[in-house]
Amino acid sequence: MKQILQQVKEELEKAYDNPQSNNLDQCLLQLQAAREEYGDKGNMIENCIKAVKQARNSIVALENAGDVSSGAAFGQAHNAIQNAIESYSGSDEYQYE
Repeated sequence: MKQILQQVKEELEKAYDNPQSNNLDQCLLQLQAAREEYGDKGNMIENCIKAVKQARNSIVALENAGDVSSGAAFGQAHNAIQNAIESYSGSDEYQYE
């Protein structure tokens, strides 16, 4: 799961830097599949899905104006993904103790 989240985070960063060449729809599909597979953290993954959707929906505004709200949508998505990654990192540490 952590690898999927890392990939989504990278795609999100690429989409912010270059909105024309984004792959956020594929990221959403990956997250939706992960939500079904990793039900134990389904709410957290659902929050990531919502945040990535908001970022995807703000791409037009980002391309045209680069306004604060479009940047904020990407920031929120980035934070949601980063928190999820940290959550899975923490659970990995405890598995080996």
